[in-house]
Amino acid sequence: MDELLSAARLGAALVLMAAASLMDWRTRRVPDRVWIVMGGIGFCLLAVELLLSETDTFFGTERTFGAGHLLILVPIAILFLDTFWDRAPVYEDGKVNPVPVLLYAVGVIAALAMLQLEGMTAESGALLAIPIAMCAFIVFYYLGIVRGGADAKALLALSVLFPFYPIIANLPFISYPENTAEYLQMTFPFTFLILMNAAIIHALVGPTVRFFRNLARGDRGFPEMFLGYRMDISEVPKNFVWPMEAVRDGEVVLILFPKRSGDVKDERIKLREKGETRIWVTPKDPFIIPMTLGIIVSVVIGNFVMLFT
Repeated sequence: MDELLSAARLGAALVLMAAASLMDWRTRRVPDRVWIVMGGIGFCLLAVELLLSETDTFFGTERTFGAGHLLILVPIAILFLDTFWDRAPVYEDGKVNPVPVLLYAVGVIAALAMLQLEGMTAESGALLAIPIAMCAFIVFYYLGIVRGGADAKALLALSVLFPFYPIIANLPFISYPENTAEYLQMTFPFTFLILMNAAIIHALVGPTVRFFRNLARGDRGFPEMFLGYRMDISEVPKNFVWPMEAVRDGEVVLILFPKRSGDVKDERIKLREKGETRIWVTPKDPFIIPMTLGIIVSVVIGNFVMLFT
């Protein structure tokens, strides 16, 4: 059953993430329904796995879920659905909103009840890692580590869809040591691996493509030719880019990492007044695409860090 569930999860992920990648490329927006469907599929598959639990093997380690483990579905559902609920914040205008506080309290109580019934076993730890990972991604979003709202929602949905490392045939190529399997599941969930591999892909592919593109066009400059490309200033509003040039104290300066909240229209007007017609810009890269590739790399190749252990 383990391989069948892994195949179902991978299939659902690739179909939905491919569709999301196309939307992200075209509009830099992905509707919430994509993530709701993905999370819903993941929630149902996890419920089935817990209900029909049998002793199976996770990279050489046997695991069996008990009835009490079903309680983990409560905090998972609360964390996931709360993401799409347009509610008042926990604290606003000097007042505490009791609704979200109550919901999260219910989630914590359910998790504690699971531990009380089943104990702190490898299975319990693996299940607790799911809501903990979801909380981590929410924190990453507020800290700006994960910048796009769609990116954060994708990670939350993937956390539900891939609660455990998938087991498909003899993959991944980079094997996981048997004596670390339990700790890997608890300390570095599969969605973290997807994010890590996506970040590696994004960091390597994007600058490389931009470098050769600028080299072919004769637009040279270090390090800006790795971070962006030159564009007619009139084309900026028609593309998903941020200007890397701005007017500061009456002078045109290069800004390698422009603020995402800046007034692009105002900056363009100032640059035009300074006689600029062609400027350096940095693209609003659709991170859903490398995230989709990150899923494939994580399933097929695995964790590159394991090569150094």
